[in-house]
Amino acid sequence: MSAERKNRLKRIVDLLVQQDRMSVKEIAMILTVSEMTIRRDLNTLQHEGVITRTHGGATLYDSTNPGSEMYVLGEQTEKNARLKSAIGQRAAALIEPKETIFLDSGSTTPFIAKYLDGDTPLTVLCYTFKNASIFHNRRNTNLILAGGYFHRDSNVFHSHEGCELIKKIRADKAFISTGGVDEHLGLTTYFYFEADIKRAMIESAKQIILVTDSSKFNKVSITHFANLKEVNIIITDRGIPDGIKAAIRELGIELIIAD
Repeated sequence: MSAERKNRLKRIVDLLVQQDRMSVKEIAMILTVSEMTIRRDLNTLQHEGVITRTHGGATLYDSTNPGSEMYVLGEQTEKNARLKSAIGQRAAALIEPKETIFLDSGSTTPFIAKYLDGDTPLTVLCYTFKNASIFHNRRNTNLILAGGYFHRDSNVFHSHEGCELIKKIRADKAFISTGGVDEHLGLTTYFYFEADIKRAMIESAKQIILVTDSSKFNKVSITHFANLKEVNIIITDRGIPDGIKAAIRELGIELIIAD
């Protein structure tokens, strides 16, 4: 299997982690390939037990169970899912009852939501359809959705009013994702509109917790939203490069390695 196809399969799974269910047409548009190509990819993922085909689309296999082996296609795909699940579990363990938390976008933050005890009293602000759908029927969760225009390619709601809402709320913890972490160039993201939301969360929370797998270190995406020194805690996996690990500790940032 080519590296290009492996990467595309991983991106399909990441999309389904965020949105639960997508059509062939939606996936093809986001990945800019033909619908026929996506159908072949979905057939492969179904054969490997990763997804379940639906009429005109797909959903993750047993996606409501965070302990299930959702990603079994190839070493890298399986590794990424297990790492994100472990990172999400460690992050959820940091949340105390009655806290107010911000949950960022990305494919790791839904694992935080899933590992939280549904009976724990919390106030949660999020801006993705995926995270909102996890919390919407939890009676002990005060759910705040920063709404706006829905971007299907990134699963987020964005608006000026949503950013202003975040700026008016004070959170105990903000769980932030990133497209890239660089010692000198800081934290970056691909979507410019997400940078505004991430920035607002960082400025409105007592504690900033970066949740990211090690593949994002020493990478730079298009839009800068924070400097590394603004982060209080980083939760990642054992693949983090030694150089960036040393830089993190020199800045006094707590580093948690999720097994």
